[in-house]
Formats: sequence, C-alpha cells, structure tokens
Amino acid sequence: MGVPKWEVSAAALLLSTLSGTTAFTAPLRFQSRIAVLTAHNIESSFFEDQPSGTQSDNPNRRTFLSTIAGSTSAALLVSGTAQSAVADGEDAAVADGEEAATSSSFESIAARAAQVSEDVAREETAREAAEQGSVERRRELAQRIKDDPRTIYDFTLPVNGKSREVAELVGQTFGAGDGADGWSDGGEPGANAAEGRLGTRVKAILVVNIKQDDPIARKNIPELLALAAKFGKKGEFSVIISPTDQGYYEPDTSALLRLKLEQEYGWVSNPGTILTDKVNLLGTGALPFWRWLEGSCRTPAGLGKIQANFEKFLVDGRTGRPLRRYPRKYQPYDMAEDVAAVVAGRPLPPAQNNFKEEWRTAAKESEADTYRFQKGLNYFDQ
Repeated sequence: MGVPKWEVSAAALLLSTLSGTTAFTAPLRFQSRIAVLTAHNIESSFFEDQPSGTQSDNPNRRTFLSTIAGSTSAALLVSGTAQSAVADGEDAAVADGEEAATSSSFESIAARAAQVSEDVAREETAREAAEQGSVERRRELAQRIKDDPRTIYDFTLPVNGKSREVAELVGQTFGAGDGADGWSDGGEPGANAAEGRLGTRVKAILVVNIKQDDPIARKNIPELLALAAKFGKKGEFSVIISPTDQGYYEPDTSALLRLKLEQEYGWVSNPGTILTDKVNLLGTGALPFWRWLEGSCRTPAGLGKIQANFEKFLVDGRTGRPLRRYPRKYQPYDMAEDVAAVVAGRPLPPAQNNFKEEWRTAAKESEADTYRFQKGLNYFDQ
C-alpha cells in the first residue's frame, strides 16, 4: 500500500517536534527555523522523487525512510551547531565577565587596603598626639604641684564643731626660728608662712577617708589602730580619719560617730588617733584640706578625686608634703614598711607587688561598687 500524504505530513511534524526538543537549548528563532525546514524538506524530498501524477500512489518506502533520516540528521546537525555556537558565545561572555570581575575585585581590594592604611596612619598620629598631650599635661601638673608652697600644716580640720589647725591636732612642733605659725582658716598659706620649715616631733601622718558602716571598716580601723600603737608611742606618727556623707550615705551624726568609734575600737582615746567631723571630699563644697590633698597626691592613673572609702594618704610629717596614696583595699598592715621608712627619715621603699593590682581593682569598683563615689548621686555641689 502507498503512504498517504497525511501520514507523511504527520511524520514530518513528529520529526520537527523531535528536532525542536533536541535543540531546546538553542535560541527560539533557531528552533523555529529547524522545525519549518525539517517539515518542508520531508515533504518536498519525498514527493519530488515520485513520478508526476503518482503522489497518491504507492511511494518508495526506502526513499521515504531515507528522507526522514536525512532530514533528522540535518536538523540535529543544525541544532547542534546552533547550540555549540550559543554555548561558545556564552562561555566567551562568562570568561569576559569573570575577567572583568577579577579586575574589578583586585581594584576594590587595593582601594580598601589603601583606605585601611590611611585610617591606621591617621589613628596612630592621633594616638601619638594624645599621648604627647597627656605627657605634657602630666608634666605641667607635676610642676604645679611642685611649685605649690602649701603643706598639710597650712590647713584646718573640723573637730567637735571647731576648726583646728593640723599641726595642733597631731601635736607637731617646729625648729627654732621658723617664724609665725603661717596658717589661715581658709586653707590658704598664711602671710608669714616660712618656706623650708620642718617639723621636729611628728615624722609621718596617715590621712584616711572612712565610712564606719562600710564592711571593710571592721578590718581597716583595727589595723590603723595597730599602726598608730606601733609607730606613735612617742608621738612620731599620727592617723587622721575623716567620715563623710558622700560616697555612700552615713546615717550617724559626727557626735554619734565619735561615740561609736571610741566605744567599739578605742579610737580617739589612743595616742596619735584623730577623728574629724563629717566633711565633704568632692564638689564645690569640698573641704580645702581634702581638695589640696587629693590634687597633690594622685592615683597612678593621674586621678585626683576620691574614688572610694578608705583611700589612704601617707604624708611626710617633717615637710608636710604627701608621699604616696593607697587604694581602698590596700591593707594598713601592708603599709608598715613605708611608715617605718618615713619615721626613720629614709626614702620610701618600692611599692609592694599588689600595689598596682589593687589600684586596678579599685578602678573597676569605682564604676560598680556600692560604696563608690557617684557624680550627681552621692557627691554633690553646694
């Protein structure tokens, strides 16, 4: 039997679909061209081989199959070529893009590296300038402290509601020819203050700001008494303690504090132990004595203001100048060698190993401890 024309068309259409499916990665315009050419080639090739007037008769099946195979090969060849061309184009585009991206990436990295280098150099310059400025400020401060002619004997302290001169409180005496007393109640040196005046009786003075309800008072106050008993038998050493409402509220009055400390510890009744009334340590209302002492004897970090209760100041009794400052939890027993050296007239020995470590601990506690001095909360201007 012959192959009807509609079957040939159907076969051509099927082959066209197969070719289009095979070449699905090629662009759409190539798929359309392949499909049309394939269908056209099948029909034209098949019927051109038939004698005129016999297109509906029995065709040569071998010719038909050959035509289909040839058309399929052509379609696949065209599809493969188109796909290969597209792939080559895409690979080239990707390669160009990667090259451009790599170049851009290197340029970006170089720009960032240059910016980081500039930032580091700028920060180093600023840090060096700040350090230089800090060094200069410290030099200026040290020079101002050195040039300040005032000593501990140029100030007064309130005791039992009266202003008392420090020299009177500790029982200090001076060598012959030292002139007038040289003190004034306002904390400024008197008009007749004699430079180079040396004390003769009291060799060392320890000044401490206290809070009697602070937990560490139970250990600090007895140790301070022990130091006074050891080095103050002949009046050569005195300990002055000053309570305050600043730092953490002190509920008792000055009179009640005096009574408590005397009954609980024997303070005041022992030689060389002095208790002042409650005073302000910070702010515009600070006692001139404490303002001078804090500014003249600073922490290792350069701070002047009191940070916590039980900071301790060791003063040379002969010159009236402060020598060393100790942090809150530096125990009085650890100061025994320093006190002994000052009483004997020797230079201070190097600070013990825990000295700086205790100051670092104090710096941390000054931001979180219950008994810290907090600006705007428990120390104030008035």
